[in-house]
Amino acid sequence: MIIHKSIYEILSIETKRLKNKIFIFKEFLIDNSALSFNTSPNMNEPLTLDFSKLTDQFSTVQLHTLFKKREVAKKNFKQKIELGEIGFSKLPYQKNLSELKKVAKKISQTCDTLLVIGIGGSSLGAKAALHALKNSKTPKIYFLENPNPDTLNHLLETIDLKKTAINVISKSGSTLETLSIFFIIFEKLKNTISPKELKERVIVTTEPKENFLNTIAKEYSLPLFPIPFNVGGRYSVLSPVGLFPMLVAGISIDDLLEGAQWVDQHNHDAYFYGTLAYGAHRLLKKPLTVLFPYDERLSTLGDWFCQLWAESLAKSDSSGPTPLKAIGTQDQHSLLQLFLQGPQDKWYTLITLEKHEHHLNIPNSPILKNFSYLKNIPLENILKAEEKATEKSLTEFENPFCRISLPELSAYTLGALFYHFELATAISGFLYEINPFDQPAVENGKKWAIEFLQNKQVR
Repeated sequence: MIIHKSIYEILSIETKRLKNKIFIFKEFLIDNSALSFNTSPNMNEPLTLDFSKLTDQFSTVQLHTLFKKREVAKKNFKQKIELGEIGFSKLPYQKNLSELKKVAKKISQTCDTLLVIGIGGSSLGAKAALHALKNSKTPKIYFLENPNPDTLNHLLETIDLKKTAINVISKSGSTLETLSIFFIIFEKLKNTISPKELKERVIVTTEPKENFLNTIAKEYSLPLFPIPFNVGGRYSVLSPVGLFPMLVAGISIDDLLEGAQWVDQHNHDAYFYGTLAYGAHRLLKKPLTVLFPYDERLSTLGDWFCQLWAESLAKSDSSGPTPLKAIGTQDQHSLLQLFLQGPQDKWYTLITLEKHEHHLNIPNSPILKNFSYLKNIPLENILKAEEKATEKSLTEFENPFCRISLPELSAYTLGALFYHFELATAISGFLYEINPFDQPAVENGKKWAIEFLQNKQVR
């Protein structure tokens, strides 16, 4: 129900907003004075954030408490980085990618198909990037995540193995689902192409230590790209895990990494996002967060975010915020009713695009009839109007949200988005005082699956 407020209530709210804006502005100046030596003036801004409809929900005292706790979290986070325990923050600056580019270029030139065999953090990042940016002229790329015999058999019937390459990805080198698919495809490929071609078309991505995939790579002299020890799977999109499939897809990884660098060097908003996310859960009692991009090409980014957020932060009853995904405008016709009048236990992140690559106008045609107000209107204006309508509705129903605006959808802006959410997730984990880089409950499930198979308990 929309709430109608008295003038006194409106004045009180506006006074609170003004106090919060002054307080936040002071905090922003303090943060950025410490970070100014890192800035790179030649980089264009890949994203901007508007937190006003989220910070309005907090009192000045609550914001002060959050910022004070955040400083402790930042200190602990940076200590872990300096000790070498956290490595994802180094990935935007990695060098020596020439061999990765060389192998990817050869695959692009000689193959029609690339099969990426991995699951979770070993697939979702690259899958999100390809959904957003893939060039249609490059090889077809399929992500094989689920050991489903029906879907795998259907795929094998539709591709030409003589013109196929595979990239098997597993940080541990022993992921059950990944290896079970790999065994089937590797054997078929080995029986179809020459030993020389096999050495060029099976690419292994894993940790640089003794494990099953490393052994196979050495035995067959396969190209091997390492996942750093201190980079977890769900934080690995900017490592060879994500970069190799992106290269084959024709995505500029240099631009991608540059966007991530920009966020790292202007990290106030990422820290702020992680802090407010923690506060929304703990102080505003909003345990659910909804990522709401107004571009369906970012749908798989929503899946990537859900894994990053859930697996990193859900370690106890009190540190388990639940991530959800919605897509504008389509979910205005499915989930928005729930969001506006259902349980008020959510806060939202809208992602909007300022400029589209293509432009289509609604024609000035007699068919418009009562819709004549749409004549000559660019289609992107419809999308923008729907997004603004959702913002207005969320505001009227007192739902907290923030907005991330991208100037365009490109490798540069996508790299910034990836790193923004990784950094925000990490700092949020330190605010919860949990380890955002492990997943002990998931390991328990893996153990049981292996035991069932070894003991022949599955028929």
